Amino acid sequence: MAARNRDRTVHFYEIVDAKAPRARMEHRGWAERLQGIRDLPVADRTVNAGGETLIGAVDPLQPAPHLLLVKVRKDAPQLINFDDGSLSQLQLAANRGLVDVTTLYFLRFGNVIATMSGGISAPRVRALQRWLNGMNLIGEEIQLRPVVDARSRDKLARAVAVDSLTIRVEPEAYDSPSALRSSSDIGSALSQMHASYPDMVITLTLEVPKKRRWSWPRRRSRGQRQLLDSTNALSADIGDWLDNSDAVHTARAAAHVEEWHEQANDEKIDFVAERITAKCRVPLEATDGHAVDLHVALTELARVALEHERTLRAAVSAEV
Repeated sequence: MAARNRDRTVHFYEIVDAKAPRARMEHRGWAERLQGIRDLPVADRTVNAGGETLIGAVDPLQPAPHLLLVKVRKDAPQLINFDDGSLSQLQLAANRGLVDVTTLYFLRFGNVIATMSGGISAPRVRALQRWLNGMNLIGEEIQLRPVVDARSRDKLARAVAVDSLTIRVEPEAYDSPSALRSSSDIGSALSQMHASYPDMVITLTLEVPKKRRWSWPRRRSRGQRQLLDSTNALSADIGDWLDNSDAVHTARAAAHVEEWHEQANDEKIDFVAERITAKCRVPLEATDGHAVDLHVALTELARVALEHERTLRAAVSAEV
């Protein structure tokens, strides 16, 4: 019988100084800092923030620099008796609790981490950031910034016009539709459609027509500027969706990008492809829906980090 696997997405983030997020932060000795929290009492590794209880843990048997971040579950799971179909509430001892787990692997350069969530409710990037800041590991407030391909990082910042914008949102796992938080008009519209039609593929395309009319140059220029503003506003929503859901399949724009004050070039901005991520095939028996076996997770994280090392180093300006 063929082995059954479950797909997992690995996200890469760079830890940066919250006060100067565009500047590179000197590489920190994360292995030593993680060892420092390994033997702390649970209370000293716990951060309550954002309505969540987050606890960090380090396994002393795993030599790789890593962190397990767990979120305490507040639901009350039910048990079923397969003989008679009866349901009952899961009873746990007073000192026990259920958690969802995300594994972090700290790379040896550029303050880069690779993350693998154990399931749909496992801590995402905002929770990771809140825990790291709550623990004050390096004495300053930090942010987690997605690692983006260095060749395309600044395209949107240099865009002077946008001709088209296409977003494709797909159904998620039947038991885990994500609420797409939004701060833009387009993002709000997509979020509402995704909530109303969770079993459908939704594709939204906005395009400035190329057909010429007597008043068209002025209207076309106005449309391009408006679409540029909308794309800028939507980019923050797209980043949040890519961090916190698996719904976004396509997010791209056709833009005119200025090159050192010369004539603008036509460029494609692909918000999905430009973020450096990787796919892992985790054996199904190594998961329980809320966690991935730690040894398997770290092995896979180390493997994909090595495969993408050259691209990652270039993206964070670390020497190869």
